[in-house]
Amino acid sequence: MNRIRAARQALGWTQNELAKKANVSPRTIHAVEKGRACRQATKRHILNALGVPWELRDEYFVRARSVRPAAAGAVIREAQSA
Repeated sequence: MNRIRAARQALGWTQNELAKKANVSPRTIHAVEKGRACRQATKRHILNALGVPWELRDEYFVRARSVRPAAAGAVIREAQSA
């Protein structure tokens, strides 16, 4: 289960209640609980509302995958050489 959802439910809050306490939209809470990435500021708001220390953020949020520009360049070079 998603850690954000588990923490919210442990407090007996709905997604709307967490959204209000974190000063974000209910849609944002829904997206985060589905595992979608969000901005660092949004993470801070949500963790603060839940009473979770910032240091534990990686346990609560999905890590954003890095984009490798070199790989994209290789695809372009392959297409041009074909």
